[in-house]
Amino acid sequence: MRVGRRLCPKVLLTDQTIHPHRNSYRGDLRPVLVPMPKKERNRMKKSTYLLMMVAICFGLVLTVHAKKKHVLFIAVDDMKPLVKSYGYKEAHTPNMDKLANAGTVFSNAHCQQALCGPSRVSMLSGFYPDTIGIYGMSGGRYKFRNMYPDMVTLPQHFRNNGYTTIGTGKIFDPRNLNDNWHGVQDEDSWTAFFGKNPFNKQTGGPIVGGHYHDPALKELSNRLNKEGKKKGLSGKELRFYVRDQGGGPAIECYDVPDDAYQDGAIATRGIEQLEKLKNSNKPFFLALGFLKPHLPFVAPKKYWDLYERDQLILAPFQAYPTYAPACAQTDYIEARGYSGVPEEGPIDEATQRELLHGYYACISYVDAQIGLVLEKLKETGLAKDTIVVLWGDHGFHLGDKQIWGKHTNYEESTRVPLIFANTGIPGGTVSHAPVNLIDVYPTLCEVAGIDIPQGLDGKSLVSVLKNPEVSVQEAAASIYPHSGYYGVAIRTKRYRYVTWYRTKVSKEFHGVRFADEPEFSELYDYQKDPDERKNLVDHPAYTDIEKKLARLNREHIEFTQSKQFRTGK
Repeated sequence: MRVGRRLCPKVLLTDQTIHPHRNSYRGDLRPVLVPMPKKERNRMKKSTYLLMMVAICFGLVLTVHAKKKHVLFIAVDDMKPLVKSYGYKEAHTPNMDKLANAGTVFSNAHCQQALCGPSRVSMLSGFYPDTIGIYGMSGGRYKFRNMYPDMVTLPQHFRNNGYTTIGTGKIFDPRNLNDNWHGVQDEDSWTAFFGKNPFNKQTGGPIVGGHYHDPALKELSNRLNKEGKKKGLSGKELRFYVRDQGGGPAIECYDVPDDAYQDGAIATRGIEQLEKLKNSNKPFFLALGFLKPHLPFVAPKKYWDLYERDQLILAPFQAYPTYAPACAQTDYIEARGYSGVPEEGPIDEATQRELLHGYYACISYVDAQIGLVLEKLKETGLAKDTIVVLWGDHGFHLGDKQIWGKHTNYEESTRVPLIFANTGIPGGTVSHAPVNLIDVYPTLCEVAGIDIPQGLDGKSLVSVLKNPEVSVQEAAASIYPHSGYYGVAIRTKRYRYVTWYRTKVSKEFHGVRFADEPEFSELYDYQKDPDERKNLVDHPAYTDIEKKLARLNREHIEFTQSKQFRTGK
């Protein structure tokens, strides 16, 4: 039969079967073509159109999922959330503020230990310090890969999922790895890692100790080193001799370009890598670890000029809380290790203002470098497809409790900046939910569309990104060892509760084992006492609250102790 243009073929099969694996028929009869009624033809056209649209949409969905988002991972060393968008009105941080306005600000984010190395290993592994038993970073005791050769880090997981992973600056603390500050920080994690970065061609980099530019300081430092060696000094004794004679100042304000200091060079490397990555057909995970505002507070003069020193506000309360246990006090005040800061006793107002000025200048210096990288991200056309996360490894005391450093379980030590932007979820929001840095690992996996490794301690914050009013946990948690005790702090939306335990070392576990009961406790109400002036444990008005917080604190300890990795011995 002749089939005209207006006839759709209708296939009638008699005594025949279509082979499931090849296009052939079995049987004696051939397909017969017969005319199709008009009504049925119209119905089939509509069905065909719908099927085509479904196929197109399905194809688009597959395309969207197939195109993975890039990740720009920005770490900042020793940075408390001294940013205008966090309420510090005097701070000049336009670039971090712009990022905050476009993303989600976590105002109640906390590190898991207020010390560079353990905080970073914890965050990059997704486990609490007590789960993995890494509480320090020196003396060769806490080498991450010696303890966990097969553990998959955050950048390593992205690498395993098809990402080009590139890092530079301080991502891990090298003291938890191979102690090489100019080498690769964990080879398993990176496609490429740059341990050194290019300084300004005209000025070069720092000329004294990797930090300072002042030629007069170089002359003084050289002379003091020679003197000390003649006296038979070496190691720490020699460093202390140089420091005590003025050879290692806590600050430097010097008129040089941004890339004459290390963070400018790190930004330059980041910009260079974005230019190279813009035409790649692979998703990337680019990690930039800025070194300031870690001591010494060194930054180009123009960032010091943003602030009037006498207008900066000193810490209003400079003592430890009333009734706080002695083990809560740190015996290491970082700034006292630098020239010009007394080794003990009160720090005078002029020195405090100088230190505070330096910290602010460093914050603004790093903010400018972040701005340069974000501008390059936009210029390359990569911004719309790149998730940005900015975080600090721990906070920093700026004179409260007479501390200029970290190393405590108090708010100024544990509270950190944490901002997520361009996650595919509308931004411009602030969450006051308690969150941990270990939550970054699963959150980045989920927003990037890759599987979350099983067993992580961290929890995805995607539900909070979608609705900043919700929480994924009742409290954030931190740990710090002091004076033979281990302090465990939990931070809810309103309270901090800290318990101090005796512990013992076990050959069976990587971490210490806690006693059944704490010997000391602390309770602070930030709604009524934001400066932590008084420990409220055993206060009759807080009896019920203390019971609840004590239960939460103990549940957290039982969780990490039950998950603690074994040594295999």
